[in-house]
Amino acid sequence: MLVLDRVLQKKHLSNIQELVLRLCWQGYTYAEIAESSGYDDDYIRDVGFRLWQTLSKALGENIAKSNVKTVLRRYYSNLLQAESQLSTTPGFAIPDTPQKKQDWGEAIDVSMFYGRTEEQALLREWIVEEKCRLVMLLGIGGIGKTALSVKVAEQLQSQFDLVIWRSLRNSPPIFELMRELISFCSQQTEVNLSDTIESQISCLIKYLRSQRCLILLDNLESILQSGKISGHYCAGYEGYGQLLRRIGDEVHQSCLLFTSRETPSGFTAREGETLPVRSLQLNGLSQLESQQILAAKGLVDSTVECDKLIQRYRGNPLALKIVATAIQYLFDGNISQFLQHSPVVFGELWEILEQQFHRLSANEKQVMYSLAVKQDWVTLKELQQCIISQISERELLEALLSLQKRSLIEQQSGNYTQQPVVMEYITDKLIGQVCCDIPTEDID
Repeated sequence: MLVLDRVLQKKHLSNIQELVLRLCWQGYTYAEIAESSGYDDDYIRDVGFRLWQTLSKALGENIAKSNVKTVLRRYYSNLLQAESQLSTTPGFAIPDTPQKKQDWGEAIDVSMFYGRTEEQALLREWIVEEKCRLVMLLGIGGIGKTALSVKVAEQLQSQFDLVIWRSLRNSPPIFELMRELISFCSQQTEVNLSDTIESQISCLIKYLRSQRCLILLDNLESILQSGKISGHYCAGYEGYGQLLRRIGDEVHQSCLLFTSRETPSGFTAREGETLPVRSLQLNGLSQLESQQILAAKGLVDSTVECDKLIQRYRGNPLALKIVATAIQYLFDGNISQFLQHSPVVFGELWEILEQQFHRLSANEKQVMYSLAVKQDWVTLKELQQCIISQISERELLEALLSLQKRSLIEQQSGNYTQQPVVMEYITDKLIGQVCCDIPTEDID
């Protein structure tokens, strides 16, 4: 209630609004709230709608039933921090200063966040101190790109006048995204937008120059083509490439940070260690950070067994959470039994790899099958010899580069292999494909 009193100032919630907020906070649906309180379902929905509108206006960002807990927790944390800093100044009264404008959209709750201290420090250095204009977080599915983007944005929000976070998971058309960004950055003053994407980008950059804005776009791979070498935009989505190019090339005081499972075309030529365009490849968490995830899931097995589990999944946070839950439910928390009897890839982890595999070109799939067959580090020459359908050296190099940009292979001193999880998945796929090709009468 301290947060609401500070946010709403002299206004107060009605009894029914307080009831809806309290039960929504506890996870109740509108229908359940209506049933337990004796009110009509539609009336409760209307109360909720008006409640979120009130809070959105007071906080300066979009509030909905899905994100109210995340936003109020973040506001409370910032409030405590501000009061703690100001309380050290004798006789200083905390003023009711207006909040900087923020719109967190569907950003996830990162109150439980593990590790990535080095990555957080590096991103802060790039964005705040070196004023990078365009930053990419790259990594395989489940590695923690989305969580890190939200965590960094929360830490850096005081450095920016405006913060907006948007997911591209549902592939919004570029004109729809530009309309939201311009409306937000102009504080709803720009209403008559041009019909051309170039003019709209110019309009956005005008505001990126006049104020310090942090724009975050999640899941950029959703607007990239499947079945081809990585990085090509889907038909009708080329405007995203124009947006990234101009934000990276033109002078302004803002930053656009995006996450992706693969590098979009045109990005590599612009990035560099001393340039305003950078990329950060996310790898797995450290042993200690991974152990914290397992401990939070209730796994307190021996350090040796935990280390084996972490190594098998290369510290992938989502993979560790998935298998930790399975170990608790199916093996009573016994990691050793799981390692002996369970497949490496299953459930949601299989689905993530399946999605990424279906995005590959024919040549990339050939390379992945060949690496899985070798089960070890191989040179470029060895790899070319074991590929069933011969491809040229140029095509092989293009496929390897594309796979590396997708975070699906590992490279060391000119040798290539796959992570254990990826190798297990590809091996299972290959066995399944071979079995399908064998006539039923020949299976025995």
